[in-house]
Amino acid sequence: DKDADIAIAARRIAWGKTLNAGQVCIAPDYLLIHRSRENEFVEAFRKELEALHGRDIKESKHYVRMVSDAAYQRVIGYMSDGVVRFGGGRDAATRYIEPTLLDNVSPESRVMQEEIFGPILPIVEISSMEEAETFINNREKPLALYIFAEESKARRLLNHTSSGGACIN
Repeated sequence: DKDADIAIAARRIAWGKTLNAGQVCIAPDYLLIHRSRENEFVEAFRKELEALHGRDIKESKHYVRMVSDAAYQRVIGYMSDGVVRFGGGRDAATRYIEPTLLDNVSPESRVMQEEIFGPILPIVEISSMEEAETFINNREKPLALYIFAEESKARRLLNHTSSGGACIN
């Protein structure tokens, strides 16, 4: 939401998206963000990745590689579904994919229709929590929903959407 604590959101999203290089069922598959906060989030995400994994994430002993060549090829294929806003580095020989934020992603693109199971995070700009609610409800029910907003707004969103699990902030 436009009133979210961006530093906290970026820290927690960076952790969740880089845990096992996003190869966990509860990793975020897309980010809905108020259009006025996107640039701030991208910079905060970069800083939090560095805090978690160091200046060169490829050298981090805590950042793993894709599980197989097929998984690597599938995930890098998603990069063509949008514009790389941050990240995008990759190395086929080691199956390394840098955490990547994608912008200008169509809701109908493959990356928005499939479980990513990798370190790619599409960004979808929204103008309001009501727009977020509509977006969520017009898609398959998410396994997990992470809401970063003032608590009353977050609870309203929880009451008007359905997900496997959810947390606020």
